[in-house]
Amino acid sequence: MRGRLLAAVVGVLAGSAYADLLNGDIESNSSGMFGAIDFWGPNGGWADHAGFARPGNAGLGLYFGFYSGGLTETVGQVSSMTFAAGQTYTFSSWATGGGNDTGVISYEIGYDGGGGNFVQLAVATYDLTGLGMWVQTAGVSHAVGSGGAEIGRNIWVRLGDGTTGSSDDIWFDNLTLVPSPGAMATLALGGLALARRRR
Repeated sequence: MRGRLLAAVVGVLAGSAYADLLNGDIESNSSGMFGAIDFWGPNGGWADHAGFARPGNAGLGLYFGFYSGGLTETVGQVSSMTFAAGQTYTFSSWATGGGNDTGVISYEIGYDGGGGNFVQLAVATYDLTGLGMWVQTAGVSHAVGSGGAEIGRNIWVRLGDGTTGSSDDIWFDNLTLVPSPGAMATLALGGLALARRRR
C-alpha cells in the first residue's frame, strides 16, 4: 500500500518540476550587446550587469534583458510545457526600472489562439519606479480549471506592452515558469502523511 501511494505521489509531483524557459537567465546570446535575446521576442535586447550595475544583481549572472514597453513592444516565449487541468503556473523574474529608474512591468501568461494571436489568461503589473535596485517579483499566476480552453496548449509567457504596463524602459533577468501541484498532489501528500502516521 505504502509503495503504491508513494509512487502516486511521485507521479503527481513530477508535474510540479521547474519548467526551464530557454535562455531565461539571458546568459546565452548570439547577437552583440544590445542585440536580440536568443529564444525571446519579438522585441527586447540584452546588456551586461557590469556596465549597468545596480544593487541586488549579485546572483543574477553576467547579462540581463531590457525592453521598452511602448504601445506594441513585448518580450515573450512559447514554452514546450502545456497547460494541464488542476495545475497553477507562475511566470516571474527579477526586474528593475530601466536607465531612468521608472516603469511598470507587466507579466502575462496565455497561449497561441492560432496565427500567433496571444490569448491572455492572466496579467499582473508591478511598479518599479524609484526602487533603485533589482527585486524579485511574484510575477503572474494562472490556475487551470477542469475544462479550460487552454488545456493541452503550449504556455506562452511574455512581458506586456504599454497597454498593461508602461512605456518606460524595463530591465529583467532570470525569467522562470513554475508549475505548482494542484489539489490532487496536496491530497496525495496528505495520504502519504496519514499512511506514515498509521505505521
